[in-house]
Amino acid sequence: MVFPKIELTSGEGRCDALALGFFQAESKAKGKNDKDAKSEPPLYLGKKGTEIASLTERLAGSKHFSAKKSETDLLRFVEAGGCTSTLLVGLGQKSKLDSETLRRVGASVYQAQKRAKLTKVAVQGDSFFSTEVFAAEATALQAFAEGYLLASYEFNDFKEPSKEAPKHLEIRGSKVASSKEAIAKAEAVAAGVCFARELGDLPPNKLTPAYFAELVSGMAKRQKVKCTIWNRAQIEKEKMGLFMGVAKGSELEPRFMILEYRGGKKGDKPVALVGKGITFDSGGISIKPAPSMEEMKYDMMGAATVAGIVQAVAALGLPININAYIAACENMPSGTAQKPGDIQTSSGGKTVEITNTDAEGRLILADALEYAQKSDPQAIIDFATLTGAVLIALGTISTGIMGTSPELINRLKKSSEATGERVWELPLYEEYEEDLKSAYANYRNSGGREAGSSKGGTFLKFFVDPKFPWVHCDIAGTAWNRKDVNYHPPKNASGAMVRLMIHALENWQTMK
Repeated sequence: MVFPKIELTSGEGRCDALALGFFQAESKAKGKNDKDAKSEPPLYLGKKGTEIASLTERLAGSKHFSAKKSETDLLRFVEAGGCTSTLLVGLGQKSKLDSETLRRVGASVYQAQKRAKLTKVAVQGDSFFSTEVFAAEATALQAFAEGYLLASYEFNDFKEPSKEAPKHLEIRGSKVASSKEAIAKAEAVAAGVCFARELGDLPPNKLTPAYFAELVSGMAKRQKVKCTIWNRAQIEKEKMGLFMGVAKGSELEPRFMILEYRGGKKGDKPVALVGKGITFDSGGISIKPAPSMEEMKYDMMGAATVAGIVQAVAALGLPININAYIAACENMPSGTAQKPGDIQTSSGGKTVEITNTDAEGRLILADALEYAQKSDPQAIIDFATLTGAVLIALGTISTGIMGTSPELINRLKKSSEATGERVWELPLYEEYEEDLKSAYANYRNSGGREAGSSKGGTFLKFFVDPKFPWVHCDIAGTAWNRKDVNYHPPKNASGAMVRLMIHALENWQTMK
């Protein structure tokens, strides 16, 4: 997609509105509470010219703007800084300002600009990225820009684009040399997120496994990433019986994609990323109920996440080696579809009794995980909309993670704190393994409703050699329909976990 242009400027110029950041008043008096703070005026930390000083004086006597986080108020024809109007933007409490707050504030500026049909808005930088709060202005600027750009996402492949979409934003007064780099980085990260979103939002009659592979191959070519695409014959040659069992119910051929990015040293082991790419999930013979089945086009968001991560890593030129694996197919009912009771064999020779054809994502991931280990990676991280149970457990605000490496899990948790993308660790108790044993094969693919997310992860664990640090990320709750964060479109794919993984890979230390 084409993002609005974010430009760094040093001084005044004509704009539709000047955005000024204000902090919500906090009572410092001992024993006083938030109600006492409400009587105090919002705090402005930027430089005050005559116009802004006059405005802040008037706000001191008014109670219509409290500067709560992401609150906006457009004052039409109140001129400041050469702009015809002034946009008041709430930063929340100064003591609680962090990068995630600025990300959401950036989104609120975009949304206010769009609502008011303002073509060009200027942001008074020193009022948003105050050195009193942020030691590194560039970090704050990047977060703000990410929120602004992510909020601009629209999926318009099948309808007219919004005519009110903002085209331009100025950041005024930034004198930090790294500010330009911060905006470029925000654009690369947001582009990776939005590539994942675009893949997810395509309808299933368009995003077939073959077209998915075509789009991923095109991205790889643009980013100079090696891409290998396998068709049905090549997948069968690799003896990926679990993957082919899922794919056999559809007339459309499956695809297996291998992406190789080499930004690190030649001898460095790669980090392996694995994504579930069910381009439409009907449930197969164990068919899903009709309500909301159209949302099952999003069952490939694990694969989309991997594609978005690779695009952003390559665009940023991160010094790391990555191998990414995407298994893509449909899960459809037909005369050729696998049936409950069938037994399939993985590429590594493990047998699985199919007790529920709607527990298909773990099957294609199992073959992909086994293949990923052939490159002797230093760590493996997979992404999948694996279980509805994780949505029940954590809602849409947190991704469920589980795995065999406490160190790798802690790395994802630290990146979660840095990026505002929440994760929550779920257990892989040995007791769950009992429910996945089969009387007829090594395993069965479903262990009942209780602890569904953990049992899904436990099934995948069977296919990962214990010598490899491994983490599974269940994004079934966070991958789409996000109403909890204003920079995610409420009715579209979110691109969850792309930003978190960029942070983790950017700060990567070799796993031992």
